[in-house]
Formats: sequence, C-alpha cells, structure tokens
Amino acid sequence: MCIRYLLIDLNTLKVFSLLNLKDSFGESMTTNEWEQRVIARIDELKDEIVQLCQDLIRIPSWDREMRGEAEVAHHVGRTLEKHGIHSEYFASHPSIDNLVATWDTKKGTRRLLFNGHADVVPPGEDWTVDPFKAEIRDGRIYGRGAMDMKGGITTMAMALCALRDLDVPLKGTLILNVVGDEERQGQLGTTWCIQNIWKKIRADAAIVAEPTGLGLLGYTVCIGEKGPVWVRIQTKGEKAHGSVPAIGKNAIVSMLQLLQHLREKTLPSVPSPLSRDGLIAQIANALGVEEPLIENLTKSSDKSNPLTAGLEAMTKTTMNIGKIKGGVAANVVPDRCEAELDFRILPGQKPQEILDWILGQVKHVGISDQCNAELIECFEGSSIPNYEQEPIVTSVYKASKEFMGPTIYFMVPYATDGRLLRQKGLKSTVVYGPGNMTQAHTADENVKIEALIKVTKVQAIAALRYLGVEE
Repeated sequence: MCIRYLLIDLNTLKVFSLLNLKDSFGESMTTNEWEQRVIARIDELKDEIVQLCQDLIRIPSWDREMRGEAEVAHHVGRTLEKHGIHSEYFASHPSIDNLVATWDTKKGTRRLLFNGHADVVPPGEDWTVDPFKAEIRDGRIYGRGAMDMKGGITTMAMALCALRDLDVPLKGTLILNVVGDEERQGQLGTTWCIQNIWKKIRADAAIVAEPTGLGLLGYTVCIGEKGPVWVRIQTKGEKAHGSVPAIGKNAIVSMLQLLQHLREKTLPSVPSPLSRDGLIAQIANALGVEEPLIENLTKSSDKSNPLTAGLEAMTKTTMNIGKIKGGVAANVVPDRCEAELDFRILPGQKPQEILDWILGQVKHVGISDQCNAELIECFEGSSIPNYEQEPIVTSVYKASKEFMGPTIYFMVPYATDGRLLRQKGLKSTVVYGPGNMTQAHTADENVKIEALIKVTKVQAIAALRYLGVEE
C-alpha cells in the first residue's frame, strides 16, 4: 500500500517520506482518506493552477502560423514533468503537436482519458482587457481561451499532478490528451489521434473538459450533444429588368417562400435522451423551487426566453437560417439565390433525414424544378446510453454536487470532441469543465479562479473513484 508517514529523528528532526509501505499498525489508507489528501494537495497547488491557466492564455493559439497549439502542448508537458509525469508529442501538422501523458500504476486494467483542446477562436473585438494578457480581476482570469478551454486543460493537468504527487495507488491508468484543431472540427486533433495513436489513448471512459457551468443552475454534467447539419439551398429564376419584374422569375422570392414554409413546419425529430419533464424537475431542484413554477416560466409566448429556448434546444431538432445571398443589383430581377441553414439533430437522427425532409417541402411549395439542396457538413448527435448507470457519469455527478453545489444532467446543443470519442466506440464520454458555457467565443471571456480549483477537485476525485484505489 502506498502511503507517506513521518519518522522523526529527535536529534536532527529529519523528515523522511517512505513509499509503498503499510503503516506500523498494518492499516491501509481508505478511499476516503486518499480523497482528503488529494483535496488538500490541490489546495496547496492553487498558485500553480492559476499560473498555468495564465501561462496558457498568454500563448495565442488561434492562428496556425503562430505554432501556438504546439506550444500549449509543450508548456503543459513541462508542467507535468515537474511532477514526475512524462509526456509524448505526436505531430499531425507543422504547428500542432498532440500531447499524450500517461500515469499507469500497474495496479489495474481500467483506463480513463482526459481530453482537451489547445486551439481557440480568434479574439475578435469589443474586449475591455487584453485578450492574451490573462489579467486577474475580481477573482477571475480574463482572456481568450480562459474557459474554452485552457481552463479545462489546466484543471485536468493539475488533477493528474495532484494524484501523481501523492502516488495514489489507482487501480488503473489515467491518460491526458491535449489536442489541436478542435475549433476546426478536430481532423488534426482528436480525430487524428483516434486514427493514428489510438493504442496510446484507448480508454474505458473519458472526460472532455469543455466549460459546463450554467449560471444560476450551477454546473452541468453533459451526457451527450446534438449533431450539426449544414445545408445549402439554391433557387433559380429568370433575369429581367427591375422595371418590369413580372416577365422574370425572382429567385429570391422563391427562396423566401420556401424558407417561410420551412419555419412554419414541424421539424423531423426523435425522443431526446433528456426529456423535457425530466429537465424541468432537475432545474426546479437545482433552484430550490417547485416544478410548476418552472413549467409556467417555459409557457411564455416569448420564444427567446432563455429557459424556453434552452429546453427546446435540448429536446428538439432546431433550425437556423444563417446565411442568404442573391441578386446583382436593385434594378435586376435575380436569377439566383442561395441560403445556408444550420440544423441541430438529436442522437439517433441521420443527416440524410433532414435533407430528405427539405426536398419534400420543396416539392410541396411547388418549386422542385427551380431548387436544389445539398449537405455541406454534418455530424450525427451522440449520447451515453443509460447514463445514470454509467460509473464515470455517477463519479463526476456526485463529485460535482459535493464541490460545486447544484448539478444537473445536460446535453449541449453544440459540438465537442466528445462526439468523436463516442463515434469511435468510447460511449462513456462525459463533458465537464470550468467556466460558464454561455461565454464561449465572447469578448471578455473569463473563468473564476474558485471554479478552477473546485473543478480540479471534481476531476481528480471523479478519476479516483472511477479507477478505484488499492486499499
């Protein structure tokens, strides 16, 4: 059994650390005792946690020419090395080195993967602070990537360090995979790792540390995500002079008729892994109110009500008309119009179902000879089957309630690298990390220092409980 205790020489008061021994009474440390030591160790590492997050934010990693994604991986690796954890780097692109760090205690066969991405979106405008200075204000670290997701990389790396510092006798292997390219759909990051070094990162379960805070609702344990389906629609017409529009065929008008028709129709859908009633019950419990109150709030005629919109996003297929262009001048009847639509489908749906539905509606409007539609880019949704019985889900959920307070099960309407792992067969992939998910990609992005420390504890304790300890 691996514990540490003190032998005190009365003359020199030397302190010795003895490893891999049971104590003098033959007693082993219990799981709870290990947990308390891990929690204390993370508190001791607070300054290092803050410093690592700041260091990573200060590395611009949104433009490949900067090689920022590679530098983020190597900086994490240098931090791990200080704690006795060796890292390997696998180049998928001249500017991307995907990191794999493994701690194998040789005491068990279960494997847990921590996954996070080093790239960020461009900083954009309207910041009130330097997006790459990592300034601290009122207990928050500000900067691009603070919560999406250099904060998440920080908490996973430091959770691993805390467990390694104490030589916790985990009955399994903990792996950290820091990848690039997530914001560009992950082909050179998680997808590349799955295709080229799967033996290095293969696992029985995974935690992806994207931000999962949700304001007043506390923290969420994300057990699935919807799939993005992007569709391009084109309508054709006949040009004519704008002064006599009746002799032409206006492609923009045809497009508007079709789009309005699509908005009025019920989108194809399937049952969501999270039911509307179940979500309302969870939200009521998190807020400490009665369910009817939440139900009444969702019945508002204002569809932009955040609660109503959120419930719809998690339980139904959604459609957004994101882009439209057509015509050459105001005095010309346009003969071409093009629109791009973003559908978010639920786990169990196929992108082709959306395309077939659109083509059916085109026929119904009567413009089949003037219109075509095609899939641009698409991914299927994914979720954890029977998630409430999955050990990694329950480990994260219980630890979150202990350290973060109110916690609910959730399904994100956007895409993460979790979908890639589930599609590979790693169904038990949960998303959980520091930061308010609604701040992703915004100006003045920030993460609470308190959240960094607490989420480090959640991830470390969840890993300890999932893998188990030798007692």
